[in-house]
Amino acid sequence: MKKIELLAPAGGMEAFRAAVENGADAVYLGGSMFSARQNADNFTIEELKEAVDYAHQRRVRVYVAVNTLVSNEEVGHLIPYLYQLAQCQVDAVIVQDLGVAGIIRQGLPQMELHASTQMAVHNSQGIKFLEERGFSRVVLAREVSFENIKLIRERTSMELETFVHGALCICFSGQCLMSSMIGGRSGNRGHCAQPCRMKYSLVEKKGKLLAQPDIIGEHLLSPRDLKMIEHIPELVAAGITSLKIEGRMKRPEYVATVVRNYREAIDSFYQDPEKYSVAPNWEKELEQIFNRDFTTGYFFNNQGKDLMSYKRPNNRGLLIGRITKVKKDIIWVKLTEPLTVGDGYEIWVSKGGRIAGELKELFVQGQKVAKADSGQEVSFKVSGSPRIGDRVFKTHDTELIQKARESYLSPKVTRKIDLFLELDIEEGKKIKVKAEDSEGYSLELWGDFVVEKAQKHPLSIETLQQQLNRLGNTPFQLARLKANICGEVMVPVSELNQIRRNVVEGLLKHREEEFTKNFPDKKQYLEAIKELDRTIPRPKPEKVKPLLSVTVGNPQGVQGALEGGADLIYLNWVGLKNKPFFNLDNIGESIELCHKKKVKAIIRLPRLVYDRELDKLAKDLRHLQKYDLDGLMAGNLGALNLARQMGFKNIYGDYPLNIFNDYTIRQLLNGDINQVTLSPELTLEQIKKFSFLGNFPLEIIVHGNFPLMISEHCVVGSVLGNKNSQNPCKGACAGIEAGLKDRMNFIFPLEMDNNCRMLVYNTKPLNLYKDLKEILTSGINTIRIEGRKENARWIKTVTQIYRKAIEDWVREGNRWEPNQRDWKVFEDLEPAGYTTGHYFRGVL
Repeated sequence: MKKIELLAPAGGMEAFRAAVENGADAVYLGGSMFSARQNADNFTIEELKEAVDYAHQRRVRVYVAVNTLVSNEEVGHLIPYLYQLAQCQVDAVIVQDLGVAGIIRQGLPQMELHASTQMAVHNSQGIKFLEERGFSRVVLAREVSFENIKLIRERTSMELETFVHGALCICFSGQCLMSSMIGGRSGNRGHCAQPCRMKYSLVEKKGKLLAQPDIIGEHLLSPRDLKMIEHIPELVAAGITSLKIEGRMKRPEYVATVVRNYREAIDSFYQDPEKYSVAPNWEKELEQIFNRDFTTGYFFNNQGKDLMSYKRPNNRGLLIGRITKVKKDIIWVKLTEPLTVGDGYEIWVSKGGRIAGELKELFVQGQKVAKADSGQEVSFKVSGSPRIGDRVFKTHDTELIQKARESYLSPKVTRKIDLFLELDIEEGKKIKVKAEDSEGYSLELWGDFVVEKAQKHPLSIETLQQQLNRLGNTPFQLARLKANICGEVMVPVSELNQIRRNVVEGLLKHREEEFTKNFPDKKQYLEAIKELDRTIPRPKPEKVKPLLSVTVGNPQGVQGALEGGADLIYLNWVGLKNKPFFNLDNIGESIELCHKKKVKAIIRLPRLVYDRELDKLAKDLRHLQKYDLDGLMAGNLGALNLARQMGFKNIYGDYPLNIFNDYTIRQLLNGDINQVTLSPELTLEQIKKFSFLGNFPLEIIVHGNFPLMISEHCVVGSVLGNKNSQNPCKGACAGIEAGLKDRMNFIFPLEMDNNCRMLVYNTKPLNLYKDLKEILTSGINTIRIEGRKENARWIKTVTQIYRKAIEDWVREGNRWEPNQRDWKVFEDLEPAGYTTGHYFRGVL
């Protein structure tokens, strides 16, 4: 049985060596460009080449993350960069952007493609879509449960990778706009500002507290860290290919410690699967090196508040005891774990926050000591005002850190490959060498020197051992030497040294050949890219009368959009709680009503649909086909592929597909899409430069509020409904208009959908009315109003204003200007004001 892969992170060269030396089967890292962890050290091309050679010599694979969204103007830098990765012989490229994948598949067909978790792939239909495009592996969304992983495994042979340890995102990866919208730093572009780790309070619409922060905690979007070491058997049984550790921003000591413990755990399981259990030291070391408390995420069920670290967003450390006595600035603690001078500590005081520091001196029964063991009572000096009973945590363990450092810095500790040598040495002949390592690589070679009869000091086995064992920084160690020495002979030391070097070089070459791919030369590569470029049309910006589309969440919204003058209406299939919503009966009536008004009705498919729900969705769509649907809108690859598979002809690509460049549109055209909504993180100037502008229907959102986050975790249900791993929520959101208030007193409205997912909306809706002239002259085919959570009056009012603006612009041309009376209507609808999103500021 092939062992499950252990995949480790590396933000720099030291972390890379830490991963390899502690047992990783593969390492993922970022290069100098297009990496979703731009704040990590990352690797230059020279460092990457060194890392790949180092890894391949030790039979470790290297995957490079090119997992950001790439704009059209960046493609010129992307193309040579991808070829540099190929020259480095990396084993796979991890991508988020379908356009990037298309370029790789066209120019470097030998390159292995892995779908980043940023693609939010969470069902077998999405995987089938990627299989058609040459992907060999998918990193599943963190929210996919064991139940759904097993269904996916039954329905696809694709390699499956899943996170098993480290930080969790509260939002579906690749679906978060919160960082960019509130701070101009896009997580999709590698610059996440981590708004989920900031402080929030749960409030009602006007700001009244719904929960007391001092009781619940203030970090309402901050998840605990994932830890699945207890569940290695289930992970293997589910058919997962690779276990991924998060942590490209973590220090090398963290990487070393986590990788070593998971390596030991995996090896332990395969040695005796029936008796697998977690060793106590694994648990303690993982907790000590970094934790926000631990969770199993969504693998088993929705954990509710047990998923979250509401009271602190950073490292908790390891509990080592409670204060037993306080005298002035000295505390006494009965230890439950060892403590050493130089360790970091933190006291969770009952009042006044935290007391933290580094242990300078340590006393046992009044005697100064360097270290104290579990069970002893120690005393040491602290600041602040601690109390008896306060908990003390060790946040930095000097011995653990030293152990981790030695694992990748000390030649005495680093992993070595056993080398077995056999030499035939006979006077008048050249030395014959047979070499083999413990992993089965072998070679035979002959020396250059013709062996001579010894005059003074015959060659001994001790001399051979001494010279051939000088393997220094190579990955080998001499495990066995057999020498067949005939008579008393002489061989120069220089000859033995050369033989040693030739053996090492030969074996390393054999080992590297296993990983070598025959990529095309650069000229062939660039010519192949030109062939792809020829399939992308020249832009034809021309004056077009754009269609007006409106997203609605219920039949009343349909009526408002029709009365307001919409050309297309997107009927959102998943409803919002506390609001009317569509069902199989009334959605049919809404479609027929649209057709009577000669308005297109398009079903907006669920943004998230797991495998256990796919069959039900397909059944419902077959029922709706009788209404002569005008099309389906898909916001994820699984829904898109299901629509294709069912034979729907008019498929609209929604903005959660993160369409950022022409190459992505090219890929989606092969997926039968006939209109796309561009990413809301693009600027208007970037949109104007799309080559498909004027050649293919492009849509942008111009008005309304849409989710910045979509999450399986519901703050309202967990905080007010007491939902946890044992207790379900009892409808805590019923009748509540809730929001998250940040430290600047901005309130982000919350909505819960009918699947109990939480949607976090922006504090201010988008409004591009004042900039509509520039949009109307851009050549965009459709402009959209987002009204899913709005009432019929709002939808009718806003739609009427944009309808009138389009008609007036068609009639008046460049003389048209925004109407002040209409702007006053907008101000009355939203007194707190509006945002223009990224259309003019962009993302960094």
